[in-house]
Amino acid sequence: YTSSQKDSEPFDRAWSENYGVEVIRDKSTILLPSFRVGRAVRRIARERQITRAFFGAAAPLALLAQGLRRAGVTRIVALTHGHEVWWAKLWPFSLAIHRIGAGTDHLTYLGNYTKSEISRALSQSAQDAMVKIAPGIDTNHFAPQSSSAALRDELGLTHKKVIVSVGRLVHRKGQDTLIEALPEILMHIPDAHLLFIGEGPYKDYLVKRAAELQLSHAVTFIGRIQYADLPRYICVGDIFAMPSRSRLAGLEVEGLGIVYLEASACGLAVIGGKSGGAPDAVLEAETGFSVDGTSPHEVADAAITLLQDPVLASGMGSRGRQWIIDEWQWDVWSNRFSALLN
Repeated sequence: YTSSQKDSEPFDRAWSENYGVEVIRDKSTILLPSFRVGRAVRRIARERQITRAFFGAAAPLALLAQGLRRAGVTRIVALTHGHEVWWAKLWPFSLAIHRIGAGTDHLTYLGNYTKSEISRALSQSAQDAMVKIAPGIDTNHFAPQSSSAALRDELGLTHKKVIVSVGRLVHRKGQDTLIEALPEILMHIPDAHLLFIGEGPYKDYLVKRAAELQLSHAVTFIGRIQYADLPRYICVGDIFAMPSRSRLAGLEVEGLGIVYLEASACGLAVIGGKSGGAPDAVLEAETGFSVDGTSPHEVADAAITLLQDPVLASGMGSRGRQWIIDEWQWDVWSNRFSALLN
């Protein structure tokens, strides 16, 4: 049961034909736990004798959980992301998180940080029932790419030490700190180059700031690319960096940082920010470094350390890829989720 979206018919048909799943769409384009929606899902649960329910986003939709119990649903699991962290911190949203925990059998969490923050709003029994379920990484798709050498040539970066950064260009992702760190990096690594992949409202400022620092020659903005091409672009980098930082007194944080895991899967050493759950996606001094995303010097120091020692960077990249294969593949999480729901 989900919201109405434009041109969703092919998607719905594919789920039906390939997996035998019926997609029922509410008339609203944004699904909220309203009285009308609650009545609709309870009716469906009763009519079809549904006993298991899964909420793809706990807040706010899992507020419907207790109503589903009354309709005969006996097993309820709700997935949390990053936004539940600020819900858990602010009244009255924290009351909603408490109610969601009371109404479900299990709340999932992305990593240690999100678990610790969300659990503050939960009863002890709901805390004890939390289970780690994170997005999986396709290690066949995100893998070292031999074709990236040709792409380096196309981009004019053949003889550069490339720091690649993938993400939406917004203040929280820390791309500005990378630019501010670049003068110090260039003092030690004269052929260093920043490669930004992504779009966002912060781009104009970043372009302007690079020009002000006379760094335009050492910074390239690629813009948005297709998902299929992402590993190839990541592998253009010698290392990966996205020094994210928290905003709004800790209410806006990195929930996990899937892009760090994708970069590790591609065999790159990673520089991440100490924001929220981002450190859960980096094994400190094993797959990369977590730094203060507000400190150009810390970012520069980590980048210089890795770019001056290709053996160290390569070893961290290899360790990172093996870590993703061992602990972050889709099969790991899908098997855990299946056991949880059943």
